Amino acid sequence: MKPERIKALIDLMAESDLSELTLSEEGAQLRLLREHGQLATASIAAPAVISRPASSKPQAQVSGYQAKAPLHGIVHFTPAPDQPPFIEVGAQVKAGQTLAVLEAMKMFHPLKAEADGVVEAILAASGTEVEAGQVLVRIA
Repeated sequence: MKPERIKALIDLMAESDLSELTLSEEGAQLRLLREHGQLATASIAAPAVISRPASSKPQAQVSGYQAKAPLHGIVHFTPAPDQPPFIEVGAQVKAGQTLAVLEAMKMFHPLKAEADGVVEAILAASGTEVEAGQVLVRIA
Protein backbone atom coordinates (compact mmCIF):
# COMPACT_ATOMS: atom_id res chain seq x y z
CA MET A 1 0.00 0.00 0.00
CA LYS A 2 1.49 3.30 -1.06
CA PRO A 3 2.04 6.10 1.49
CA GLU A 4 -0.16 8.41 -0.62
CA ARG A 5 -3.04 5.92 -0.34
CA ILE A 6 -2.59 5.68 3.43
CA LYS A 7 -2.49 9.49 3.75
CA ALA A 8 -5.69 9.76 1.69
CA LEU A 9 -7.43 7.24 3.97
CA ILE A 10 -6.28 9.13 7.07
CA ASP A 11 -7.59 12.40 5.60
CA LEU A 12 -10.88 10.74 4.66
CA MET A 13 -11.30 9.36 8.18
CA ALA A 14 -10.43 12.75 9.70
CA GLU A 15 -13.26 14.32 7.72
CA SER A 16 -15.79 11.71 8.83
CA ASP A 17 -17.18 10.62 12.20
CA LEU A 18 -15.79 7.07 11.93
CA SER A 19 -13.96 5.83 15.02
CA GLU A 20 -12.23 2.87 13.35
CA LEU A 21 -11.25 1.83 9.84
CA THR A 22 -9.65 -1.47 8.80
CA LEU A 23 -8.57 -2.15 5.22
CA SER A 24 -6.86 -5.12 3.58
CA GLU A 25 -5.43 -4.49 0.15
CA GLU A 26 -2.80 -6.31 -1.94
CA GLY A 27 -1.44 -8.27 1.02
CA ALA A 28 -1.25 -5.17 3.22
CA GLN A 29 -3.44 -4.47 6.21
CA LEU A 30 -4.10 -0.99 7.63
CA ARG A 31 -6.01 -0.23 10.81
CA LEU A 32 -6.84 3.35 11.82
CA LEU A 33 -8.33 4.30 15.19
CA ARG A 34 -9.62 7.60 16.47
CA GLU A 35 -8.80 8.04 20.16
CA HIS A 36 -10.06 10.96 22.26
CA GLY A 37 -10.84 13.01 19.18
CA GLN A 38 -7.39 12.39 17.68
CA LEU A 39 -6.69 10.22 14.65
CA ALA A 40 -3.90 7.71 15.13
CA THR A 41 -2.62 4.79 13.12
CA ALA A 42 -2.85 1.81 15.42
CA SER A 43 -1.18 -0.70 13.15
CA ILE A 44 0.13 -1.04 9.66
CA ALA A 45 1.16 -4.46 8.44
CA ALA A 46 2.21 -4.89 4.85
CA PRO A 47 4.51 -7.89 4.39
CA ALA A 48 4.71 -7.41 0.64
CA VAL A 49 5.59 -3.74 1.06
CA ILE A 50 7.71 -3.45 4.17
CA SER A 51 9.68 -6.69 3.89
CA ARG A 52 12.92 -6.74 1.97
CA PRO A 53 12.45 -8.64 -1.29
CA ALA A 54 13.63 -12.24 -1.11
CA SER A 55 16.86 -12.93 -2.93
CA SER A 56 17.97 -16.19 -4.44
CA LYS A 57 21.53 -15.50 -3.27
CA PRO A 58 22.43 -16.32 0.33
CA GLN A 59 23.21 -13.13 2.20
CA ALA A 60 25.89 -12.54 4.78
CA GLN A 61 24.68 -11.95 8.32
CA VAL A 62 24.38 -8.20 8.74
CA SER A 63 23.68 -6.54 12.03
CA GLY A 64 21.31 -3.67 11.38
CA TYR A 65 19.73 -0.95 13.41
CA GLN A 66 16.44 0.83 13.83
CA ALA A 67 16.06 4.51 13.03
CA LYS A 68 13.83 5.97 15.74
CA ALA A 69 11.96 9.24 15.91
CA PRO A 70 14.04 11.63 18.03
CA LEU A 71 10.92 13.59 19.03
CA HIS A 72 7.12 13.64 18.84
CA GLY A 73 5.80 15.01 15.56
CA ILE A 74 4.59 14.29 12.05
CA VAL A 75 6.87 12.09 9.93
CA HIS A 76 7.38 12.90 6.25
CA PHE A 77 9.19 10.49 3.93
CA THR A 78 9.24 12.99 1.04
CA PRO A 79 10.86 16.45 0.95
CA ALA A 80 7.60 17.87 -0.48
CA PRO A 81 4.22 16.35 -1.40
CA ASP A 82 5.05 16.26 -5.13
CA GLN A 83 8.60 14.93 -4.65
CA PRO A 84 9.83 11.30 -4.64
CA PRO A 85 10.46 9.69 -1.22
CA PHE A 86 13.83 9.97 0.51
CA ILE A 87 14.01 6.15 0.75
CA GLU A 88 12.25 3.01 -0.41
CA VAL A 89 12.33 -0.57 0.85
CA GLY A 90 15.37 -2.32 -0.60
CA ALA A 91 17.29 0.91 -1.27
CA GLN A 92 20.94 1.33 -0.23
CA VAL A 93 21.53 4.16 2.23
CA LYS A 94 24.76 5.80 3.34
CA ALA A 95 25.59 7.08 6.81
CA GLY A 96 24.28 10.62 7.16
CA GLN A 97 21.68 10.25 4.40
CA THR A 98 18.26 11.70 5.19
CA LEU A 99 15.67 8.96 5.76
CA ALA A 100 12.76 11.22 6.71
CA VAL A 101 11.96 14.54 8.31
CA LEU A 102 9.93 15.11 11.46
CA GLU A 103 7.73 18.15 11.71
CA ALA A 104 7.31 19.52 15.22
CA MET A 105 6.06 22.99 16.05
CA LYS A 106 6.36 24.03 12.37
CA MET A 107 10.05 23.10 12.33
CA PHE A 108 11.50 20.24 10.30
CA HIS A 109 14.10 17.92 11.84
CA PRO A 110 15.93 15.44 9.57
CA LEU A 111 16.22 11.79 10.56
CA LYS A 112 19.60 10.65 9.23
CA ALA A 113 21.00 7.16 8.69
CA GLU A 114 23.47 6.15 11.40
CA ALA A 115 25.40 3.77 9.14
CA ASP A 116 25.44 2.34 5.62
CA GLY A 117 22.88 -0.37 4.93
CA VAL A 118 19.76 -1.45 3.09
CA VAL A 119 16.25 -0.27 3.98
CA GLU A 120 14.54 -3.39 5.28
CA ALA A 121 11.26 -1.86 6.44
CA ILE A 122 9.46 1.47 6.68
CA LEU A 123 7.28 1.19 9.77
CA ALA A 124 5.22 4.38 9.65
CA ALA A 125 3.12 6.09 7.01
CA SER A 126 4.19 9.47 5.73
CA GLY A 127 2.08 12.26 7.22
CA THR A 128 1.26 10.38 10.42
CA GLU A 129 1.93 11.42 13.99
CA VAL A 130 4.75 9.52 15.70
CA GLU A 131 6.05 9.38 19.25
CA ALA A 132 9.60 10.06 20.40
CA GLY A 133 11.51 6.77 20.33
CA GLN A 134 9.10 5.09 17.88
CA VAL A 135 10.91 2.92 15.32
CA LEU A 136 10.34 4.43 11.86
CA VAL A 137 12.82 2.60 9.63
CA ARG A 138 14.67 -0.70 9.97
CA ILE A 139 18.09 -0.82 8.26
CA ALA A 140 19.93 -4.08 7.65
